Amino acid sequence: MYILHSSPLLLALSAAVMTAVSAVNTVSTVPIKTLRNPKHLNANSLTRRYFQKRDGVSSSSPLTNIENDVIYTVPLQLGTPPQSFNVAIDTGSPITWISSSNCTGSGCDNSTRFDCSASSTCKPISNGGFNASYVSGQGVIGNYASETFTLGSLKFTGVAGLVTENDAQFPADVDGLMGLWYYAAEGDVPILNVLQSSAALVNNMIGIWLETSTATTNTAPGGEITFGGVDTSRYSGNITYVDCVSDRPWTIPVSGLTVGNTSISVTGVTAAIDTGTTALLVPETVANAIHAVIPGAVNTDQGWFIPCSGNTNTTFQFGTFKGVIPYSMLAIQSTAQNTDQGNFCLSAAMYPTGETETIEQWLVGDAFLKNVYSVFDFSSSTTRIGFAQLGSGGTSSNGTVGSGSTANAATWTIPSTTVMALQALSVVSILFAAL
Repeated sequence: MYILHSSPLLLALSAAVMTAVSAVNTVSTVPIKTLRNPKHLNANSLTRRYFQKRDGVSSSSPLTNIENDVIYTVPLQLGTPPQSFNVAIDTGSPITWISSSNCTGSGCDNSTRFDCSASSTCKPISNGGFNASYVSGQGVIGNYASETFTLGSLKFTGVAGLVTENDAQFPADVDGLMGLWYYAAEGDVPILNVLQSSAALVNNMIGIWLETSTATTNTAPGGEITFGGVDTSRYSGNITYVDCVSDRPWTIPVSGLTVGNTSISVTGVTAAIDTGTTALLVPETVANAIHAVIPGAVNTDQGWFIPCSGNTNTTFQFGTFKGVIPYSMLAIQSTAQNTDQGNFCLSAAMYPTGETETIEQWLVGDAFLKNVYSVFDFSSSTTRIGFAQLGSGGTSSNGTVGSGSTANAATWTIPSTTVMALQALSVVSILFAAL
């Protein structure tokens, strides 16, 4: 998501935040859940996502997978005493927001609301607000407040977005969004900036393992996120790092792309590594080149469809690291359609729709990230992203070991829940703007 904030606004918000931290130099792991919203598995949503992106303590939290791998969420507490929420993690956004107690709109009824008046540490901020618009035209509007965050074993003061108008029909199990952008030279709106400036983490990095779910229920365990370190029980070998480009958060050069045995040109290409994007967004010429190698691929006005079963894998290279997207994940199984020619699935390799002919950066989302262990390192002015192969017994030479090791770590486990009804809205289609 591309956030249209001015520097004065960011600095004003920073000045209003007292970045108190209850513990330093700790590692904590938090569980993740996931949510799938099939109505937004399409190129139109990803095109809008592209425009949105353009214009110490180590805490590891379990993630939860809701509806087979689209939205990954973590438990978050705000306020004193703490109020509990379930929020989507997104490395493509800087803002963390939830609905406020005075929220109006249909979306408020589906989410747990935050009551600022019931918290002794909630301090509203008068310098501007935010507006989040969605693909369907629905969205959220709100204001900022300084508040105490509790995430795993982490406790710190940061900026929360409190939604006052909510027409965004999230599933009932998702209360808001946790923005995981990092600004190297801006204010403390993103929580990663808060954690870095307050020296809360053992290492200024987050490690993410996204679990692929085969469960038939709407929600399921979805992996974990570790703040301040890595979890060596989730990967094997070494972590390979690639420096981010200077003008885009969590964006790195692409070194190679291979489909089967065919190499596709990536000269000068950069890609945003985005947990809030389900699939991949590449130029149409690249999408056509990818599918030219896949037997039976068909291009339609809804994008490329490929046979649901096949053996043509796709390999991305970043630096010297090569990560493979198995064919079964390139073919989005939840979109399977039975035709006279067999079962066809929507391809995760999508291209921009509408009048957009070129894009300045690719979007690489969960279709890739589910197959690797990823690390977002903000320990210096040059941010970097690391990747390792999934497995166990990995080395921790580039970061403090988290859950699954002998290091001091707190691991949360949360029960799976069932979403009774899906809503026609997805995290992949959020656009923020300053009011």
